[in-house]
Amino acid sequence: MEDTQNRDFNNVDDFWNKQSQIYKTAYVSIAILALNVLVFIACLANTSIYDIGIMATDWILSRGEWYRFITSMFLHADLNHLFSNMLMLVLAGGIVEKHAGHLYYGIMFFASGIVGNVLSMMYEIVGHIVRYSLGASGGTMGIVGYLAFWIFANKKGILKNRNLLFRIVFLTIFIIDSCFFQEGANTVAHLGGFITGFIMGYINIVIMNNNKDMEGLA
Repeated sequence: MEDTQNRDFNNVDDFWNKQSQIYKTAYVSIAILALNVLVFIACLANTSIYDIGIMATDWILSRGEWYRFITSMFLHADLNHLFSNMLMLVLAGGIVEKHAGHLYYGIMFFASGIVGNVLSMMYEIVGHIVRYSLGASGGTMGIVGYLAFWIFANKKGILKNRNLLFRIVFLTIFIIDSCFFQEGANTVAHLGGFITGFIMGYINIVIMNNNKDMEGLA
């Protein structure tokens, strides 16, 4: 019994040591996290920032303010909204950045957020819906989409690893709850981000032949 407990503790220590090493070089994830926190603090001091940067279909179409596809990704409604998005970034961002590379990861994050916002705008136009959206969920769901493709591509090995399987199940439950069941969630933007990340995962892992392990997860 004692040997088993020691092995479990060693596994936990190894896991957190890997996380620590990964996040020392997760420059893009750290920058995204820091920028979101700083913008949120700025919004507390000056709420007019929301009017300038929020995702608003009517203002985009009537004023040509296309920059809102990006600026809305760094605005959050409240502390809980910010925390849930940044927690998802911390849980998966550094791991995916290590696997995909800094540049590819950064492109994927912004592409996922933009595509999610564009699809949300199209949905609003078709459905004659007027609403205002904000948050980094589209980008973070792109990270999850990339991770989902890696899991799909490596499913045989994952099924044999109990600890890895448990972490994946936990992460999946958290993601589904925070992105699809929380009140006010923009499901269309989330799905758009996820699909974009999944496709970019396919491009990087299959077409670009990235066969590395997912350090920190695997």
